Amino acid sequence: MSISRLEIAQWGAALAGGLTLPVLLGCLPVLADPARVHTVQMILVEGKSAPSASVTVTPSGGPPENTIRLGETIADETRIDVPAHVAITLASTGAKSTTTLEPGSSVTFVSTGKGELVSSNAGKANFSVVPHALDFFRVQSGEALSASVHGTEFSIDASGQGVTFACLRGEVNVTKTGFLLIGDRRLKTSLIDVVSAANKPQVTYQPSPTWNVASFPNFVQAESFYQQQLAVAQKSGDDNAIAVGLLNVGQIQDAQGQFADALQSFEQALGIYRQLGDRDSTAAVISLIGNAERDQSRFADALQSFQQALATFRELGDRRGEALGLLGLGTVEQLQGRPADALASFQQGLEIVRELGNRDDEARALNDIGFAQDFLSRYADALLSFGQALALAREVGDRDAEMRILNGIGFAQVSVGQDAQALQSFGQALALARELGARDVEAVSLVNRGRAELDLGQNAQALQSFEQALALARELGDRESAARALNNVGRAERALARYGDALQSSQQALAEFKEIGDRDGEARALIDIGRVQEDQARYADALQSTRQALALARDSGHRAFEAEALDNIGRVQEAQGATADALQSYQQALAIYQQLGEQSKATDVMREIEAAQGRPAETASPTPTPSDAPK
Repeated sequence: MSISRLEIAQWGAALAGGLTLPVLLGCLPVLADPARVHTVQMILVEGKSAPSASVTVTPSGGPPENTIRLGETIADETRIDVPAHVAITLASTGAKSTTTLEPGSSVTFVSTGKGELVSSNAGKANFSVVPHALDFFRVQSGEALSASVHGTEFSIDASGQGVTFACLRGEVNVTKTGFLLIGDRRLKTSLIDVVSAANKPQVTYQPSPTWNVASFPNFVQAESFYQQQLAVAQKSGDDNAIAVGLLNVGQIQDAQGQFADALQSFEQALGIYRQLGDRDSTAAVISLIGNAERDQSRFADALQSFQQALATFRELGDRRGEALGLLGLGTVEQLQGRPADALASFQQGLEIVRELGNRDDEARALNDIGFAQDFLSRYADALLSFGQALALAREVGDRDAEMRILNGIGFAQVSVGQDAQALQSFGQALALARELGARDVEAVSLVNRGRAELDLGQNAQALQSFEQALALARELGDRESAARALNNVGRAERALARYGDALQSSQQALAEFKEIGDRDGEARALIDIGRVQEDQARYADALQSTRQALALARDSGHRAFEAEALDNIGRVQEAQGATADALQSYQQALAIYQQLGEQSKATDVMREIEAAQGRPAETASPTPTPSDAPK
């Protein structure tokens, strides 16, 4: 198998980028506080006060009731559907918030605790929130829009074809989750609009599963646009608008791979929210910081950030924040080579998002679980999880998620030796990416197809796939994808015994990885350079390259890369006649593979140990030759 477990983790993290965590400022459900409820304060029938009315009240897991009465308390997770001739007003305990449902509207009171979450299902509802009375107040409209306030009056009207947010007092932060178009690139992201009674009192959106939240010819213009918004906010002195401006700028910087700049923007926003005493938004921004640290391969820092955010979400009773924090934490654990821990985090996150009924998050969690199960060699389970994620994505019409999940299915099929089926899955993902104009995923799918072709021994076709991916990534200005494609070009050239070309390609990829700060890629390229040097019998050079990769892997916590480097070092040492050193390297590699649950690779290393000790293996493997496909 030429696709390693760690590379599956890396591609899983990259592909999950299409199922991205939204900016949590606008969509964080909370665990209900049983001491706080909503109570019916007023009922109007045909514009006149009434003690009761015919209204459909549907509690979670219970049968609907057809009458609502003055003074009635409404439990969390209860949906209220108001007919066309009735209006009702409800207040939460202590009158910290008031919700008025206009005729023909529908809401669900999801949670009522330190913060409150309401889902706007249909029609028009008006909300009034006492300033600073709650840790947060949010209204979710579908899975693409949410409104977040800390004290204001506003309305959400979903009675027409679009969704209209109107602010009567103060400000409302509207988080919109969809796709950012940058030239030909299509990236899943979340951006925030500030709807203000003073400056921008009303805005209407038309969300869909393929909704484009913003479009720019290039990243320069995108960042310039949001920098201008930030400058306007800074001139106004509005701390909330400044923080939102910094987050939008940071999202654009992160999308184009400027992770250090993104971190700086996020950290400035974090400072503002801490000064404001907004702990919920603070935790949300810390999660974004964790994402950026993960993208920089700063896994220890990212792990700490997600753990810190997760602790705050749990303290505030923020269920969706907890769920997304768990998914982010699991991604880092998987990249660290801790698949069992990652799987546990993903499964906890899945349980919560299923409780909350968010199908986008559920598909993302199932996709993550599939990659973790594949990493643990639980291939049948992985295929089942990917299959469930795929069915869910197709059910909600999320074709972007569909193409990414198809790539995951392809990985699982490679793992069980179904290379022909994997080639078909990658081909479907590629066709869908081209149909949707998702050229970044097209480049990823081309690389995946090439890896499957290498496994099938179709080395010339693999080289062609990698070269197409390289050309596309360069055209898109995606330096990271271009470097990965270039390194895979080197792998295909090595499989074709074109060692000089292979070495040049991987060395060029290494230089690019160093320049953009991608330490994962740097370690991968060094390992591949060492393999070519080993093929050329340049053992001293091979040891030097692979030891550099080993140091990088240990520094960043890449256990699987560490094991692969140690295995390669042992083979070179054995070729040099240093059998004792080789055995020590093999034993270290074996221990790591066993810890990771990499049974196939552990078996391969045991055979190498037996051969080095002069004992025949029970099932011997042929000695690798230079023409073998790269590991």
